[in-house]
Amino acid sequence: MKKEHFKLIVLIFISLFIFNCSNQSGMNDYNTVVKFSKGEQLKFPDFTIEYTGERTETNQFPNGNSVTIKFHEFTVTSASSNKKVSWSSGTGDIAPVAFEIDGKNFELEMSNSEKLKTKLSENEFVIVKK
Repeated sequence: MKKEHFKLIVLIFISLFIFNCSNQSGMNDYNTVVKFSKGEQLKFPDFTIEYTGERTETNQFPNGNSVTIKFHEFTVTSASSNKKVSWSSGTGDIAPVAFEIDGKNFELEMSNSEKLKTKLSENEFVIVKK
């Protein structure tokens, strides 16, 4: 094996080891894409967030038409607070939802991250600290 190949393999191994150890506390960072699943508690520096599932809401219009909107429900918990946060693309406006906990302001981005300028998968979100 060439010396350059060996150095590259060692560098890759060290990088993967450092990356794997960097989040062993289980703490997630703001402004990064985070994968979530129902019932999983994800820790952030200021709170824990848990995806509790989906709910739908149907609105009837006077002309007889209706629209059904899907909401993604989250519970945000800190040492002194507990609150529900709902995100929906509604009728197509894919925007972050703002929430406040313990006097600090945040945004939950789904489907599209304005902060990172990227599309997000169905099971991903970004928390932006304001």
